[in-house]
Amino acid sequence: MKITHFERTTVCVPFLQGILAPPEYDEPSAGYPQPLNHRNHDILHIHTDTGLSGVGMSGPYYGPRNEAFPESWLGCDPRSFDPRAIDKDGYGIALLDLIGKAIEWPLYRIFGGLEQSRILVDYWIGRMSAEDSAIAASRAKEAGFHGIKMKCIWEDGNIVDRVHAVANVAPGMRMILDPGHRFHSVKNSLELAREIEGLDVVFEDPIPKEETWQDYRRLKEETSILICPHLQNPSQVIAAVAARAVDGINVAPSGWAFLDMARIAASEGIPVWQASNVDLGVFDVYRAHASAAAGNCTLGSDLCGNFVHVHSLLAEAPVVDGYLIVNERPGLGIELDSEIVEMYTVKN
Repeated sequence: MKITHFERTTVCVPFLQGILAPPEYDEPSAGYPQPLNHRNHDILHIHTDTGLSGVGMSGPYYGPRNEAFPESWLGCDPRSFDPRAIDKDGYGIALLDLIGKAIEWPLYRIFGGLEQSRILVDYWIGRMSAEDSAIAASRAKEAGFHGIKMKCIWEDGNIVDRVHAVANVAPGMRMILDPGHRFHSVKNSLELAREIEGLDVVFEDPIPKEETWQDYRRLKEETSILICPHLQNPSQVIAAVAARAVDGINVAPSGWAFLDMARIAASEGIPVWQASNVDLGVFDVYRAHASAAAGNCTLGSDLCGNFVHVHSLLAEAPVVDGYLIVNERPGLGIELDSEIVEMYTVKN
């Protein structure tokens, strides 16, 4: 078996109504210079001389991009690659999918083995009013979700109202408040916490992170609300765990790096969840296979691309009643809906 050629298809799939921040809350930034609806993804295929192919997906990006094919892979047997050395970019995902198909292993087995067959997934919404948050929470409850992640910042001035509005329409639903450090201070965070104490709430990245983790430890000790930072590398996990400053961790990297960080957290009994970039179905399923190999990935993960866009591009929807079901087929174990892919393909 030898790799013969590569294929790239660019798609732009819009979001469902009621998910993204309305104009009065939308705030462009360096990372998001345009609305999320304008982001593209590349569907990437690696083909072989046997007819077997692997599928991957790039992360989201804006505007045109002309990423080079990994031409050094041409003529190689995909089974000759060390899976641990494969990068998590789109072609790396496709290569892991191809290896799994070639050896007839589901990807979670390559990642170390099955610890759980379904991954808890939270609903996801942007910054918005309390009324719109309640409407979204009603949708989430009806669809069977157990938690809802809400983007927010201190300056919105409506965080407490949003929390109570969600609790009123979806009692028992966990709420993850994600301000991206923009509660700004311990004082602000504790002020919010006192007004919603007793509800099932998580603060994700409430304040800027510092090397000593003293402020996070203070928050953890002074409120029953779970304090969970969004971390980018293993050294951050080691420091946060050593400082006894966190109740859980949102792990940013995917694949092998996710597993490394999850296992460090597991050494102290700390649960984690898998982050995302509000991607589409291929990337979500890839992340789910890594999450399935981590027994402490028990907090609601951000694998929400499957249900916040108008379509996941997958022939079979993987999220059922708030869980992403990890299939046992070789590789990623997915099929794309070719008609839907064609519908959202960006024409040059």
